[in-house]
Amino acid sequence: MEQIRLAIIGSTGVIGKTHIDAIDGLSSCRLVGLNARRQRPLYQQARELGVQAYPTLGDLLREPEIDAIIIATPHPSHKDITLKAIESGKHVLVEKPMSVTPSESDEMVEAARRSKVSLGVLFNNRFRRQAKLMRELIDKNAVGKIYRANMVTAMFRSQDYYDRLDWRGTWEHEGGGALINQGIHTIDMFQWLVGMPKSVFGVVRTLKHSIEVEDYASAILEYEGGALGTLQCDTVQAPGKQRIEIYGENGALEMDDWNVTLHHLDTPLQEFLENDKTVKFIPPGSNSETFELKIEEGTHALSIDDFCRAIQEGRDPAVTGEEGSKSQELVAAITLSGCTGDRVSIPVDRTRYDSLIGQLKQTGRLPDPPYYPSQND
Repeated sequence: MEQIRLAIIGSTGVIGKTHIDAIDGLSSCRLVGLNARRQRPLYQQARELGVQAYPTLGDLLREPEIDAIIIATPHPSHKDITLKAIESGKHVLVEKPMSVTPSESDEMVEAARRSKVSLGVLFNNRFRRQAKLMRELIDKNAVGKIYRANMVTAMFRSQDYYDRLDWRGTWEHEGGGALINQGIHTIDMFQWLVGMPKSVFGVVRTLKHSIEVEDYASAILEYEGGALGTLQCDTVQAPGKQRIEIYGENGALEMDDWNVTLHHLDTPLQEFLENDKTVKFIPPGSNSETFELKIEEGTHALSIDDFCRAIQEGRDPAVTGEEGSKSQELVAAITLSGCTGDRVSIPVDRTRYDSLIGQLKQTGRLPDPPYYPSQND
């Protein structure tokens, strides 16, 4: 089977270089072209790698010897590059987040569908052993019917991180903060494991940094069937934390900084609640199993390999455009709720959210916290 010929847009940035390293050694594809805004580093990089440098996006997209592109630019550029690439007949693997708003993602998905090309989103955490194990355990009903789930992703960023690049921390150029940029990897994994809620009630704040966008967000999630979830995402907490908890009738599944533990109840929860007569405030007995899984490097390579093999085999990639846009839908719902004080249903009203983003770009700041009336008002 012929290798997929790949080109990288945004090759000289940190993420672009990560993709270059990831492609090296894959049998499903080979790197043939690069494009970046900074011309001198681009040509030097191309010479070192022995591939073609394309000074403009148009030059690259007109090249018939390129089958697919990887977009490794800041996400405000993702939609326009994706639409142009699809129009040129190229398959597209786009870095997270897919775009800035659900409306933009809708356009990207529809364009790929019309043109019958592959559109994938690079959420490499789904390829980690821990994530795949958790999904496998849930699919095998190891915890039973899920009634509650919690997620925390705290990824500290200094003020210098935001000051170093002028697009960071702004509504005009980033379209959000901790949710859409740092937290979206764990948000994607969380919704992949427990599903999408039907509504959210969110809080968004700028707690510590001198930026326009949120550096803290939390939400209560309500699911069909009555299950509840909570979500916290920030760039201020130190030390950082990555944690997912999933509670079901038969037990619980926890991931704490990539350490996975399964707790199995001796008696199903509802049965114990209804029949226990000890009046000792003691939960049902349980046994626990912690899985010793190495935190592997190279999950970008696994994502790229799956995308390229999907093209070769005529199937969908593991994370399609439709699938990759779900986390962005959740981010938009939390942001809209946090800015208005309303509980927001999913799918998000596109017109209302686009209007909010327009207002935030104009004001350059989050609105004052919504007033929540007390029961006595």
